[in-house]
Amino acid sequence: MQSGSSRSSMEDVTKRLRHLIMTGSLAPGERLTEIGLAERLQVSRTPIRLALTRLEQEDLVEGEPHRGFRVRRFTIEEMREMIAVRATLEGMAARLAAESGKFEDYQDELTQCIDIVDELIAKKDGSEASRQRFIETNLRFHVAISAMGGNSVLIRRLDRDPFRASPLFEVFNDQEAVEAFAISQFDHKRILETIRNQEGTRAEFAMREHALVPLAKAELIFRNLHSLSKAMGDKADTI
Repeated sequence: MQSGSSRSSMEDVTKRLRHLIMTGSLAPGERLTEIGLAERLQVSRTPIRLALTRLEQEDLVEGEPHRGFRVRRFTIEEMREMIAVRATLEGMAARLAAESGKFEDYQDELTQCIDIVDELIAKKDGSEASRQRFIETNLRFHVAISAMGGNSVLIRRLDRDPFRASPLFEVFNDQEAVEAFAISQFDHKRILETIRNQEGTRAEFAMREHALVPLAKAELIFRNLHSLSKAMGDKADTI
């Protein structure tokens, strides 16, 4: 069992590696080693090992026998399918939450998430610190809805989904981030209302629509990463 400090370290390293992958700093096909990454991030090899295992579960890296890991190469069709599956599962989670009759048990947590993002929008601050606060709050919102629904298999599956950690916010500029905060918040308030009213079908539809919003931005990032991967060629074996 991991201690609180080791888990925190692993989660921080996972977040940093996910950011490097999503921004192309670690390119598709690039080989990853514990030693190289530990030196790059200035951490021990243990959280690197745990983080790579987590990212393999998220399908962002793939293991190679006796060679460590590589950043996984995606086709654009695979990326679309990943987002579509996540949208379907998040929609199911919202429907189960609406039908559970447990809204009051999670109302304080969900309301707090809404209030935090309202503050970020009011400040019109899309800085890195604000983006990180949004990412953490957004994850809390979605985790609370899944927990309300109570399906443990669904919860575990969503917990392994890389897009649930809002990685696209890592590559937004400040203005894009502020606009994305507002779009997401509008959706969250609509989803929350349907769950409060126990409208399962409407909650599912609203959540699925919300989860598909990142698709256009993700496709643009994918095309940029694909171009980077082609440009790197054999340099992908350097880390």
